[in-house]
Amino acid sequence: MPSLSYLQAVLAYVLWGIFPLYWKLLPRENSFEIICHRIAWSLLTLVICISIVRQWKDVGAVLRDKKRLGLCCIAACLISINWFVFIWAVQQKYVIESSLGYFINPMFNVVLGVILFKERLHPLQWLAVAIAAIGLLVMTAGNDGFPWLAVTLATSFALYAAVKKKTTLPAIAGLGMETAILLPIALAAIAYFSYTNPQASNRTSTEWGLLVFGGPITTIPLVLFAAAAKKVPMAAMGMLQYIAPSLQFAFGVFLFHEVVSPQRLLGFGIVWLALVVFTGYLIASARYQKKLT
Repeated sequence: MPSLSYLQAVLAYVLWGIFPLYWKLLPRENSFEIICHRIAWSLLTLVICISIVRQWKDVGAVLRDKKRLGLCCIAACLISINWFVFIWAVQQKYVIESSLGYFINPMFNVVLGVILFKERLHPLQWLAVAIAAIGLLVMTAGNDGFPWLAVTLATSFALYAAVKKKTTLPAIAGLGMETAILLPIALAAIAYFSYTNPQASNRTSTEWGLLVFGGPITTIPLVLFAAAAKKVPMAAMGMLQYIAPSLQFAFGVFLFHEVVSPQRLLGFGIVWLALVVFTGYLIASARYQKKLT
């Protein structure tokens, strides 16, 4: 049912959008340690999901292919960087800037498509990229400096998407492989923190519950997204993806009371203009393709 697919897509992006609320519940925890627990408990959840959707054959095929396995290792490093930077940003009260990273991510994706896959862009896509670049330059000209955090999030996630495109693994099996690759490092770090950090052995049951449930909340939106992406048109997914950073921006302003300088707000406005152009092209392109079929 199309309506169910749209609901799945909306729920996926809403869950990604409310992630800052979740990680804010762990203010005492080290960001790197949270990532390690997230990896460990995500893998456990993903093993169950891979079994349900029967994607073990895909995992086996990658294990027999050194090139694809190497790409999975690169993807694992990129997603771990993205997760760490995002959680650190939430804990350090940079939720608004982290939302900027996910606003500009689609345009980073298309630029990487040109660089890595020799894709051709429509003039309107180039215009959107140029407007977004101007927005970043406006932010840089202010006292806040260049938005490194946002660009790191956008770049790491865009590169991650590009690498995953090369591995040709389904989303769930792919993340399962990546977390499995990262698991030895995660477990070693958890053991280290347990030994050196007294707080790690004095957690409340609530804190332990939040760390453990970090696995399912990482996996659930991915499963919803994977299901929706099969039936929801790309143009619609392109519009819906802004739900997540919009929620994050709203939380940063109204709930966490983060300060946005006028210069940075102007930069955001220019980036949002770029998104209007970018999304407008997606809608027009989808309508044109529909007329041809």
